[in-house]
Amino acid sequence: MDKEIRKERAAGNVVMVKMEWSIQGISAVGVVAKERKGVIKFRPVWDYSRPEDVGVNSRIDLEKEKFSSIKDAYALLRPGLWMAKLDLTAAYRSVPVAAMYWIAHVFEWDEEVLADTRAPFGNSAMPGIFMRFTRGIVRWMKAQGASIVGYLDDFLLIGSKKVVSEFLLLLREFVTFLGFEVNDDKCEGPFQAMEFLGILLSTEGNQCTASISEDRILVVQQKIADIRRLGALAGSQVPRTLMEGLLGLLAFCGQVVYGLSLYTRYAHALLAQARGRYLRLTDKVVQDLKVIVTVIRLYNGRKVRLDRVEIKWEWFSSDASTGKGMGAVLDRRWFAVTWAWLICQPQEPYFPFRPDCPESYDIGYLELFTVFWAVVLWGKYITGKTVVIRIDNNCVIGQVEKWWGPAAYIPLLRQLFYVCVQHDVRLRPVYISSEDNIYADLLSRDRVEDFRARFEADKQRLVWIEDRDDWMLIPTLWHPLDVQLGPFTVDCCVSENGANSFCRVGWTKEDDARIMDFSGHNAWGNLPFSDFIDIVHNFLRCKRRAQRGTSATFLVPWWPGNPGFELVVSLPGVFRIVRRWERNSALFTAPSPEGGGRTFWGTTDWPVIVVHCPPCEVSWTDTELTGVTGARGFLDKMLPAEDAVLADWVAYMVTERAVKPDTAKKYTSGVRALHVQLGFEWVPVRQRWAVHAVLQGCGRRWDTPSKQVMPMGFEELLLIAGVLNPHNFNENVVFAAMDTCFFCFFRKDNVSVEKAEAWNPRGHLVRSDVTFPDGASADIRVRHSKTIQAGERYHHVQMRHVPGSPLCPVTSLQRVMEGPGLGEDGPLFCIEDAKGRLKPLTHSFFVSTFRKLAERAGLDPKAYSGHSFRRGGATAASGLAVPGHLIQAHGDWASDCYKLYIDLGREQQLLLPSAMAEGAAAATAAHRAGR
Repeated sequence: MDKEIRKERAAGNVVMVKMEWSIQGISAVGVVAKERKGVIKFRPVWDYSRPEDVGVNSRIDLEKEKFSSIKDAYALLRPGLWMAKLDLTAAYRSVPVAAMYWIAHVFEWDEEVLADTRAPFGNSAMPGIFMRFTRGIVRWMKAQGASIVGYLDDFLLIGSKKVVSEFLLLLREFVTFLGFEVNDDKCEGPFQAMEFLGILLSTEGNQCTASISEDRILVVQQKIADIRRLGALAGSQVPRTLMEGLLGLLAFCGQVVYGLSLYTRYAHALLAQARGRYLRLTDKVVQDLKVIVTVIRLYNGRKVRLDRVEIKWEWFSSDASTGKGMGAVLDRRWFAVTWAWLICQPQEPYFPFRPDCPESYDIGYLELFTVFWAVVLWGKYITGKTVVIRIDNNCVIGQVEKWWGPAAYIPLLRQLFYVCVQHDVRLRPVYISSEDNIYADLLSRDRVEDFRARFEADKQRLVWIEDRDDWMLIPTLWHPLDVQLGPFTVDCCVSENGANSFCRVGWTKEDDARIMDFSGHNAWGNLPFSDFIDIVHNFLRCKRRAQRGTSATFLVPWWPGNPGFELVVSLPGVFRIVRRWERNSALFTAPSPEGGGRTFWGTTDWPVIVVHCPPCEVSWTDTELTGVTGARGFLDKMLPAEDAVLADWVAYMVTERAVKPDTAKKYTSGVRALHVQLGFEWVPVRQRWAVHAVLQGCGRRWDTPSKQVMPMGFEELLLIAGVLNPHNFNENVVFAAMDTCFFCFFRKDNVSVEKAEAWNPRGHLVRSDVTFPDGASADIRVRHSKTIQAGERYHHVQMRHVPGSPLCPVTSLQRVMEGPGLGEDGPLFCIEDAKGRLKPLTHSFFVSTFRKLAERAGLDPKAYSGHSFRRGGATAASGLAVPGHLIQAHGDWASDCYKLYIDLGREQQLLLPSAMAEGAAAATAAHRAGR
């Protein structure tokens, strides 16, 4: 360290602090050893995170920066291309810091107080600041025609061997001119196999691949050996920092090794549960450590293909029901399996309905098992492909996408992972609504004959509807364009599943190329006719904002009066025609109506051209400025947009242009972009009351009206009470919340929160809001609700004891109050998470657990929601002849507001609870008598 500081002082990068300086604290200093190819180098670092809350880093307001990644390199690679890389020496230290900030970068060494005058390692703002230099270098190089990726001080060039060699010399000259020093030891190429950002990239042969270097695998192997050795010692524990370092390294390897996160789940859980500096390894963590290196070598040996893979988009869907079984459809193949049959087969430790695993009864587990069963059956038919599978459960979609889930799901996820590796299959799950998932739904309910009739009748129409507008240029015509003008980084208009994308990255309709940022991209676009003008205008706005490094190539149909064609030919300084095909040319493929892939779709009825906008600065004439971006004068009059104008525009888009409300809300992002680009202040939509109200109103009137839920009654609650697991803490808490909602006419917002971190003691029920005036009643004080927004009053709700009934709300609340909680000012209803920690009851957990219990009790869970209790309680009270004004006062309804001001005495307040208690007792007796 002393050697490094002396070197920095000799270079003038570190200076003595003068007496008159008002320094902002003294930072800790240390040294980091960095090993590369057997050579160890030392780098000084400064700890600006301390003291906590007052250190330099804690006082920095970081802006969100966009960093490049290895995936940006993936998008540029093509088989047969060459690569070269350039690295800068001590890049941070080449950047001087303004003298006014020297007082924040002070440290002590050898009894001297010193200040750092160069960008230091350890300042949290430096990566984002330096990335701006990197982006500038990358854009300048792209403007010269280079295909380049830059991440901080590392640059990768891609192209033909001659082109890469020339641009490597140019890049070296340019960064030297800017004042940076090139690290010759790390400059390599041109080669067709090279390590960049720790990943081995290869363009040899007819594939592009990525893999982990052998050196890094050996480091992983050594770290795992060290952890296992320490953990095996009697009474010994593993340092937390050692495990954190291993997990960071494995996260890096996860960029290449598909599904590696499956083997880090238990280690992450161990870190989250343990609070000290040392960890005691569990058996599950030890077992994972044993197989991690094997998994890395297994997948690394196969390598990951980076060029465009074949995507199988034809129909593949699955579904499961808790009562009957499971089913799936792949093209014309299908299966239907009942749970009764499955239980009679030899059981594996990851099969559903295991008594030792309550989670294996959950619908999410059953849905995931159905996916596993389908891949086992049909893996040989989808080998080597990325397969689109339609699932109506978002939790399962997330688990398959990230190979991550609850601990009980991990063994099943691993089995699915093994089968995918065995058949070299990648799953791409997409959501399908339960209503649309009709085929798999019928199979899962063992309605095979209904499925046969529906499937055969719909199959021809299904394939045609799925991608009826999916037109794709013939690959032999596209590839020469990619060689001449590419490599293209993004296909800006692709189908939902990306099956018609030429590039590794594609923007779907949801991404919406009308608002996406083209800056820094070399985009390819076969644009839909209806959105052509909007997409090109968006590209032109991005091009004006970042001329260097932004380019695009568009395919344009040429028929008389086509506004898209007229727009691009009116900008000769921006676009140039690079291809032209006459009428009756064979250009496109489309999905075959018979299924099984794509087919030639006839000749064109008009000429087609391809236009290209280069990545350098282009010529914008006065006429072009007036037509394209010269609308500034008009925009100055329209912006900033008034709430009334924006609300009218949203209403027009929904009612006249048949745009969905969610899409119209996304379009407001384009209005926001105009405000930002032209320097106007933007007020978020949620803070614009009129616009927000219009969007809500449009949402209510769009398509079908909202479905009214069924009310929950005494009989339904008794059925649910009969299937409760008395040893399941969370189920009993949720039932107490359900009971309270029913008897108090509460909304689910009264007993639960949208997100656990959003819980607020001022806006939600706390334990101190509940009192028991006598042994036969309970009083709940509501301080905030839909009708009490500003704490202007309290709403007191009474409940009466129901002796001998499982529905007794007083008993349910007493059990909650006697159970574990988070203090008197903590949430009234708490649940345990997977790690055993208490947290507030959330909307999603309340509704999902309620529906799970309803299905277990033989009820239709789709017919009910969290509002069923409020509606059901009022319905039950009305059936017991309770006066309407008492019902309204008890539930604090705002309609007929005058009734809220009636002064009800305690006797009147207890009239309704007493009647409901008598009704519950009678229903309980009748229920028991009917058994």
